[in-house]
Amino acid sequence: MDEAKKSFPVSRYLASVKRLVTEQIPEIWVHGVISQMTVRDRICYLTLSEYAEGDVRPLASLSLTLFNSELDALNLKLSKLPKPFSLAQELKVSLLLQADFYVPQGRFQAKVIDIDPVYTLGELALTRQGILQRLDKEGLRDRNRLLPMPPLPLRVGLVTAPGSAAYHDFTKTLSASGFAFEVVPAYARMQGNETESTVLQALGKLAVTPGLDVICIVRGGGSKSDLNYFDSEALCRAIAMSATPVLTGIGHEIDQSLVDLVAWRACITPTDSAKFLVACVDTAWTDVQDCVRTISRRTASKLERERSRFQNLVRNVVRGVPGRLVREGEKLRNLQRNLQRSLPKLFVQERQNMDRNRIGLRQGVGKILHLASLEQSLANEKIKAADPLRIVKRGYSITTGPSGKAIRQPEQIAQGSELTTRFAWGEVRSTVVGKTVDKQPSR
Repeated sequence: MDEAKKSFPVSRYLASVKRLVTEQIPEIWVHGVISQMTVRDRICYLTLSEYAEGDVRPLASLSLTLFNSELDALNLKLSKLPKPFSLAQELKVSLLLQADFYVPQGRFQAKVIDIDPVYTLGELALTRQGILQRLDKEGLRDRNRLLPMPPLPLRVGLVTAPGSAAYHDFTKTLSASGFAFEVVPAYARMQGNETESTVLQALGKLAVTPGLDVICIVRGGGSKSDLNYFDSEALCRAIAMSATPVLTGIGHEIDQSLVDLVAWRACITPTDSAKFLVACVDTAWTDVQDCVRTISRRTASKLERERSRFQNLVRNVVRGVPGRLVREGEKLRNLQRNLQRSLPKLFVQERQNMDRNRIGLRQGVGKILHLASLEQSLANEKIKAADPLRIVKRGYSITTGPSGKAIRQPEQIAQGSELTTRFAWGEVRSTVVGKTVDKQPSR
């Protein structure tokens, strides 16, 4: 009979694997990109992935774990760096890992022991440098800064967290100025992994809001590592392409994020951003007041000159009127005397003209009537001279056809027609038997 094969429970087998993994695999530094990061209960679960250049699909991925207390300790360590950051998705890191095996699910996983901040800081610096180089190459770094700032930036688009200290500080400063600022808020998450997406959504909302003079992106104090979220290339491009000047006030005096470098102006805090707007409006208001005072001063000077000129004119009129009245009175009297002397002569001349015209009119009418009588006599004589009977009396005759019309052409005579020929002594009737027409030779 064959000896029975030795068999072990799953738990003992996996426990052996865990012991082998933990004893045989040493702690080792591994670098990659944090592609996932989830905190659940007391444990933080990470996925460290490796990517080929230009490919979004990971070549390999590794599941990692650490307790929340260990995560807090690492982030505390990172927050004390000159350029602080915290563990987050899409961050390139080099981690010290301890191999482990999760017995209940038979899954290999590793524990995070430590992090090399120098590696991540170098990657962040390279990333920032690459973003700036691309923005410079495309002419986007100074694009927003070249926009003209309105002299009265009273309608303000505000990107910040709802109900935040940054919102209250910013709006309180504007309200205290006494100027009629109007704030149009577009809320966003100003820290954490949702910073980029929500700020982009807020900027998109304000981009289609009509009448904005300026857009302010502000956040209050907090962890310096939160500044890394404002090194986003997408945020830089959105600010650069904005048709409205963009101010940033993200709450840190020394460190600058990339969005500060592409904005129209980078202010230190939300309050500083609001003070800048108040100063712009105050400058414009001062210019208006200066202009009003200048207009008032020049108007008063002009009125004074015109008043003086008018007074001189009045004095000249007062001095000149009596003499002018005397001269005009003398002219009027001379004209009166001339009229008195010349009127009788004019009357005599006009009466003589009227008499001559009356005599001429009588004579002219007689001449006109005589000429008319002569013209009528001539017309009568012409009519008499054209009378056919008078022509016949001079030895001529007139032949007419059946219609009574005088015959002038051969075509008017037809064979068999009756003709009447009138003489001074009487008339003769005849019938056409035939006709002969002599044609005139051609010329």
